[in-house]
Amino acid sequence: MVTGLTSASGVEGLPRRVVVISDLSEPRDGPSVIALRNAGMLVDRGLSVEYFCGDFGRNEELTRRGITLHAVGASDLRSSSFAMAVVKGLYNIPAARRLKSLIRAKDTPETLYHVHNWSKILSPSIFDALRPVMDRVILTAHDYFLACPNGGYFHFQQGLPCTAKPLSLSCLGANCDRRSRLEKTWRIARDIERRFLMDFSESGAAVLAVHEGMVPLLERGGIPPHVVQVLRNPVQPWSDVRVHAEANRGFLFVGRLEHDKGVLLLAEAAKQAQVPVTFVGEGALASEITEIYPSAKIAGFKDREGLKEIAGETRCLVVPTRSRETFSLVAYEAFTSGIPVIISDFAATRDEILQQGVGLSCNPYETDHLSRSLAELAADDGRISQMSFKGFQDRKKLALSSLDWERSLLDIYRHQIQKAATRQQVPISRGRRAVVSIPLVG
Repeated sequence: MVTGLTSASGVEGLPRRVVVISDLSEPRDGPSVIALRNAGMLVDRGLSVEYFCGDFGRNEELTRRGITLHAVGASDLRSSSFAMAVVKGLYNIPAARRLKSLIRAKDTPETLYHVHNWSKILSPSIFDALRPVMDRVILTAHDYFLACPNGGYFHFQQGLPCTAKPLSLSCLGANCDRRSRLEKTWRIARDIERRFLMDFSESGAAVLAVHEGMVPLLERGGIPPHVVQVLRNPVQPWSDVRVHAEANRGFLFVGRLEHDKGVLLLAEAAKQAQVPVTFVGEGALASEITEIYPSAKIAGFKDREGLKEIAGETRCLVVPTRSRETFSLVAYEAFTSGIPVIISDFAATRDEILQQGVGLSCNPYETDHLSRSLAELAADDGRISQMSFKGFQDRKKLALSSLDWERSLLDIYRHQIQKAATRQQVPISRGRRAVVSIPLVG
């Protein structure tokens, strides 16, 4: 028997209830933006939606729209002491307890669980809670934490992409963490724990990669090919009319003000090029940015309306991420608004952005190279205009619309809930433990 809603409203075969799970309840980064859009889309379709988050749940918009909010009430691991982050990052006991309680109290065969980011607050503990319902779980991989201990397939000490197989001898011995070897050891332990709690080969869960380039890396990390599907993030341009970027002077960064986002490199490069730059976002490096380049503007967090206003005055967006960027939602929101981008060489979307003629690329470890690019674009109105028109005119071809994303995601939901119903009819050994496979070569 196929479960799900049946009506003339286009929701045939869908789960009756969806629990969206994410570290954050506010749109502070790309993954949280998508998670919130996910929840909003579902409630607009008439489904019962609950939002389980690791933070304090301070998003009145969710409750106003009728979405039940379950907040663990914890802070980002980076705001804790190292000792506390080690403990909570391995297994967040309150998160596991609350999610287990929610599942025991309200789970039905027609409930689906959609996990977005979990590495900053919730920890692998949520996979322990989800084990009884794993065949009704979908995970969107916004990063590589499902496959790679440091989450980026990147050797931060060398500034190079990593080619090792996760948990192989070369991986275990590499001092690749962005902070220290000690933290790499902790990340290895957490990755082994996650694999123990969730065996993708038998769980029935589905993994959604946000870009085709992620698939080989997820498979290298032990996720079976049949589990992975590609569903790119939906793109909502910042502006409905073309931003006349060629008439603007300012460069823009949008995101966390952290080392891995390359913000200090951008501050130094903008200073050398003597171009105006605005940083939209929050993070520990705000004061260091202004120390490097006093003329830089720190705008803080901006909602969509605030970002739209700043975008209208922007000449070019800079995305100098210092590790593998899986999608870079802000880059797509920018160039579909008519704002050219400078994208990191390590972004999965780099090649297509260059091929489409809507931006340039940069090595996020070479300040002088980025400085020259900033100076060249600051002086070349014709080139900016050409990229601006290209991105805006081809926006429907270059990005997945919200409507197409919704339709594709709902089809995935239908398939997952139907597959789960079929699995329930087949005897499955629930008591069998997952086997952790640790490769020794690669």
